[in-house]
Amino acid sequence: MTLALFLFTVLVADAAASISVRDGCGEDASSIATIQRSDAIRVEHGVMGESAPCFAVSLEKNGNTVRGYVSDTTLPAIVEFERTRALESRVPIHEPPPPPATAKKLSEARPTGPPFEAWVGVGINGKRLQIGTGDAKITLLTFWSAPSAAARRSASSIMTTEAEFRAKGLKVYGMAQAMNLGKLGYYMDDMGLDYPVALDRQGLAAKYGADANKGTTLVIDASNHIIASSSNPAEIRAAIVKLLSSE
Repeated sequence: MTLALFLFTVLVADAAASISVRDGCGEDASSIATIQRSDAIRVEHGVMGESAPCFAVSLEKNGNTVRGYVSDTTLPAIVEFERTRALESRVPIHEPPPPPATAKKLSEARPTGPPFEAWVGVGINGKRLQIGTGDAKITLLTFWSAPSAAARRSASSIMTTEAEFRAKGLKVYGMAQAMNLGKLGYYMDDMGLDYPVALDRQGLAAKYGADANKGTTLVIDASNHIIASSSNPAEIRAAIVKLLSSE
C-alpha cells in the first residue's frame, strides 16, 4: 500500500468515526461540533416526542463545555444510558409521600399568579418586540441581572431548552435589569444569547414576583397564564413537557 493510499484510508476511517453534535433534534438542526466515539460525553436525558432517537449530551472540548444533541444510539455513553434506564424501569418504585400543602405542583400546570399582560416595546437591538401577543404555544420570559453570575448562567441555559422545544411552538425572550446599554453589552459579549432581549424599564420582574439576580424564568401558556416561575432548568422543562402533554 502506498503512503498516499494509507493516509486516504486513515482519513476516511476517521470521518466515519466522527459523530455530529447538533443544536436540536429536528431535521433542520445544524451541526455545532464533531466528536469521536472515544470522547467522554455525558448523556443528560433522552428527548421525548421525536420520530427518531435523540439525546441531549454535554462534553468538555478544547477547554469549553459543548451542549447539544446526538442521535447515534451506538455511542458507548448512550448504550450505557439506555441500559441503565432499562434496568431502572424494572425496579419497583414506591409511591412517594404526598408533598406539603404549600408546595408548588408544577406538574399540574396551574396558574401561579395573575395572567401575563401582553408587552410591546423595543429590544436592545432597536427592533420592535412583542411578548405574549398570542403567537406562541408557550413563552419563556427570563428576568436577569447582568452583574449576577447566577442570573447570567440561567439566561444562557435557556438556549438549550429553546433548541429542544422550538419546533413545538416555544418562544423565548429575556428581560435584563435596566442598566446602561454599554455595560450590558460588556456582559452579553461573552454570553452569546440567541433570543431577543429588552430592558425591564417598567419593573415587570417585581410585578410578576421574579428575582432578576437569580435569573427567574416565567413559563407562560397560550392564554397568557403563568404556570411556572423558576430559575431551575429542570423545573422549567418539566412545566413545558406538562403543557405539551395536555394539548
